[in-house]
Amino acid sequence: MADYIAEFQAWLQNEDNGEKTIRSYGSELRKFFRWYEETEGKGFIPTDITPIMLMDYRSYIMNTLEQKPTTVNKAIATLKTFFGWAVEVEYLKVNPAVKVKMKRVQQNTSPKWLTDQEQNRLLYAIEAEKNEIKQTRDKAIVETMRLAGLRVEEVSDLKLDHVDFKQEYITVVDGKGGKYRTVPMHNDLKKALKAWLGFRTESDKALHRASTYLFVSERSGQLTTRAIAFMLDVYLERCGLLERSEQGEKLGGQHSVHSLRHTFCKSLVNAGVPIQNVAKLAGHDSIQTTLRYVEPSQQDLRKAIQSI
Repeated sequence: MADYIAEFQAWLQNEDNGEKTIRSYGSELRKFFRWYEETEGKGFIPTDITPIMLMDYRSYIMNTLEQKPTTVNKAIATLKTFFGWAVEVEYLKVNPAVKVKMKRVQQNTSPKWLTDQEQNRLLYAIEAEKNEIKQTRDKAIVETMRLAGLRVEEVSDLKLDHVDFKQEYITVVDGKGGKYRTVPMHNDLKKALKAWLGFRTESDKALHRASTYLFVSERSGQLTTRAIAFMLDVYLERCGLLERSEQGEKLGGQHSVHSLRHTFCKSLVNAGVPIQNVAKLAGHDSIQTTLRYVEPSQQDLRKAIQSI
């Protein structure tokens, strides 16, 4: 059992999967192997596995363990990948998981993205900031997430040499899963970054000009993810896109720093960009993650009803 898992995980690593993904696949496989051994009373043998056996395992997870559809699909996706690998390395001639279907997931909520009107409100709120250096920096940060789809961690880790105005792209290093990608620069993003770099390199204020990081403050040579999230919350609150309780806590189901990345992905989907290109630009490990943006939001459904 251990040998199959070790070989499979080594293959996953060669395929440039992240450590978290590799551990997850290993964990799911161990669960399946244990079920198989308890059910069949013998050690795991790849050639003995049939589609019906895999369907029984799916039923076991769904009905006996009463797991959520997303958990069931995670297990099935692991088995599909594992047995696909087993065919590739010739442990099997046919993949028994091909015909095993994933459980249909009813999407109750979609990722929170900003409408065109909400994006304009946010940008107006930033432009109303009286501190010119802060306003210029914050707009560049927002545009980096809104128009290039960077995660907040990736924005924090951006360095000066990751921005190439000549080739007009941003290099995202050490993104989720330990990978990197290049994202072409939208014209509005290019303008925002150039404006910020003007202050970043020429201002008389102590903006940590010796720092290699792109986004800095007067006190820090690298703007943290927490500082970026807090900054955006302030603007979202100013333009009415975020509310707090009387105790000052953020109310649930509202926009956050992640809404900007979701807006990037949704905008690409709405523009008719092929889903595989959206996944590549966003740095998604799985196309299933990208498919969330094809799902209509509650606002989309409401708009459809009003069109009758």
